Amino acid sequence: MLLRPDPEPFRVSDRFRLTLESTILELEAGAAHDERILAQLRNEDHRRRQRLLIGAQLERAFRLRELLARTIRQPQSNAPTPQRS
Repeated sequence: MLLRPDPEPFRVSDRFRLTLESTILELEAGAAHDERILAQLRNEDHRRRQRLLIGAQLERAFRLRELLARTIRQPQSNAPTPQRS
């Protein structure tokens, strides 16, 4: 995947940013948990698959952190919401 040299930041809502941050933390926590379990696994194939899982979780968290670094908060609109009849 080719990225532009200096991409413009994405404007995101606070809710989306919080969801992104939460997902990153869950992935990193899951990887840490899976690393602790790795020592308990005896079967080499299970250990290999566990390492692949950990790597995938950390890779996804890293990519989401890169995306998060390219975001800026979208200003909240102070306009009143339309009333429904």
